[in-house]
Amino acid sequence: QGPDGNGSITQEMRDFVNYTQRDFSEQTLVNYAANFGGDLVDLWAGTVGFAVGFEYREQSGSFRPDPVAERGETAGIPSGATAGEFDVSEFYGELNVPLIDNGMYWEANVAARYSDYSTSGDETTYKLSTLFRPIDALSLRASASTGFRAPGIGELFGGAAREDFTFLDPCADVLGQFGSANGGRDAAQPQNIIDNCATLGVPTTFIQSNPSLSSISAGNANLVAETSDAYTAGIVWNQAFDAGWISQLTASLDFYSVEVEDAIQGFNPSDVLVACVNSLDPDVCALTPRLSSGALDVIDNQLQNIGSVSSAGFDVLLSYASPEWSLGQVNVDFNATFLTEFEESIEDPDGNVAVIDRKGTHTNETFQRAFPELRWVTNISWLLNESWQTGIAFRYTDEMELEGGTTVDSVIFTDLRVAWTPDFGDGALTFALGFNNVLDEDPPICFPC
Repeated sequence: QGPDGNGSITQEMRDFVNYTQRDFSEQTLVNYAANFGGDLVDLWAGTVGFAVGFEYREQSGSFRPDPVAERGETAGIPSGATAGEFDVSEFYGELNVPLIDNGMYWEANVAARYSDYSTSGDETTYKLSTLFRPIDALSLRASASTGFRAPGIGELFGGAAREDFTFLDPCADVLGQFGSANGGRDAAQPQNIIDNCATLGVPTTFIQSNPSLSSISAGNANLVAETSDAYTAGIVWNQAFDAGWISQLTASLDFYSVEVEDAIQGFNPSDVLVACVNSLDPDVCALTPRLSSGALDVIDNQLQNIGSVSSAGFDVLLSYASPEWSLGQVNVDFNATFLTEFEESIEDPDGNVAVIDRKGTHTNETFQRAFPELRWVTNISWLLNESWQTGIAFRYTDEMELEGGTTVDSVIFTDLRVAWTPDFGDGALTFALGFNNVLDEDPPICFPC
């Protein structure tokens, strides 16, 4: 358009190359469930409760991108179609057993679930939890459980989608003849790399003309389910007051620890390339095809069960309720989560395991992820005559580090909400009006995300 906006590109030209993208997706869920529960038997401390049930689900889904996007003629990255289905049968049972009820209270809960997926096999998961209340105002709770997450339709059957990344091919300018300023390298590669590149058919004069390489990620019908072990422990203090400024105060502190095995993700495509050149493993090198010139074609980076995740942290709740004054009632709730650990262990194609500490970081991968050490939300609400309710919420996210040493700043967003419940209809109807980010706070710049 030129520096003054009056270039030679006309509106008709823009209309000719622009288009409206139309993607089509469909998901269908058929669900049958039966649940039974009630009292089972009376014990010295109370009645044992039970629940049992069965559920059957059929789930199918598909995604068909616009033909222009499928060919990669939009952002230059082709989008693949997806289609697939699976079914699952599940049985569960749960017991709630009171152990003590004589001024103090103690109960235990035991649960189990059996899941049988047509795609991912079967698994039985368990949970054991307990609640102990030595006095009315104080509760102690803990749980231990196992988890099971079967891969979804996209992970199993997702069509190939291309991802571009910047990396210097280990076989580019292996003799260091051309220098980094000319697309090569400033020093020769070790002799074993030179020999391996020759075995792969790459000439020593090969130069990587484009610093950007490409890989494709796609679903994998051979994926197995992710499994997990989780542990929690917490303390709750809940006290009613008969004072002019306070009616109820609640405080809780909960610790959690979760470990996930067989995490589903793709390799770092550069690791696949390096593993092939280092090992000449035919299975790995089949994922990094090359053209007759020696240049890399598209790396095959299909989803795999290659990782594990270990995370831990604390959740904090503080809740205040005022008496019902003539001007209404005020409630204040503060919820915070502190992330103390988030480590990903990823097995590379060579079989080596790399441990990555994600706590306090923001990734710059294609599907970006954030792991702030602290997040909190504060809600302040005012209720008047059970008809009017107004509230203000503050949402805080801690600063995070990016790869390369830059930082995403911390930020607070402010939301407002007003609700009115008319007298007619016995409170069945409520009108609400909300404003998110009412102060128009700009989100922090994430560069180079």
